[in-house]
Amino acid sequence: MNSLKRIFISIKSQIDQVANDFENHEALAEAAIQDLQTMGSKTRLHLHRVSKMSAHYQKQLEQQQKLAQLWSERALKARKEDEQKALQCVKRLRQTQQQITLLEQQYQESCKQESTIRDDLSRISEQLLVLKNKKEILAARQNRSNIQESLTTKEGNPMQEVNNIFERWEGSVVSSEFEAADLDLDFEPDPLAHKFEQEEDEQALKNMLDELEKQNNQSNNKPSDY
Repeated sequence: MNSLKRIFISIKSQIDQVANDFENHEALAEAAIQDLQTMGSKTRLHLHRVSKMSAHYQKQLEQQQKLAQLWSERALKARKEDEQKALQCVKRLRQTQQQITLLEQQYQESCKQESTIRDDLSRISEQLLVLKNKKEILAARQNRSNIQESLTTKEGNPMQEVNNIFERWEGSVVSSEFEAADLDLDFEPDPLAHKFEQEEDEQALKNMLDELEKQNNQSNNKPSDY
């Protein structure tokens, strides 16, 4: 009788150990799902920020393109009365075109990041669906085997710290990107070099004005299609 009791106790101990193993696995699975959900929430937040940044760049780009067209028209109109005034218009046009080039680069990079983040969010959603289905299937098998449900309390997981590290990294990267966008163009040129640069710049503006007038004349002299 004692031998049978010892065997029963041994078997019960093994069953309890198996139950504990199942409970630990389910707790870890739940922790992984929650970590992915947290990651998904942060990714959606980052996507929202980048989308707003892309919209901001696009709006600025459209404004600068309209401004470039305006300075071009002003330059052609002013040359008939005041060439120096026309050259100043061309100078504004050139500055606007440079700003357009910079904004186009920033807009393209922002759209690229937005696309990448959307792909990441899609992968997170797919992985969440897979993990939730696996968890439900294993939980059903566990119930059919009359094993106790998993512990309701959730222990801390080091994956959360990893998420915090990436969040701080992301904040640092975004901060650096905005700082890099603020270009410091102040400098103290040599007087003689500055004089040459002014003369060369004025000649470049004249050449640009000539080209604008040439294009305008060609457009006006082009025969109409009937």
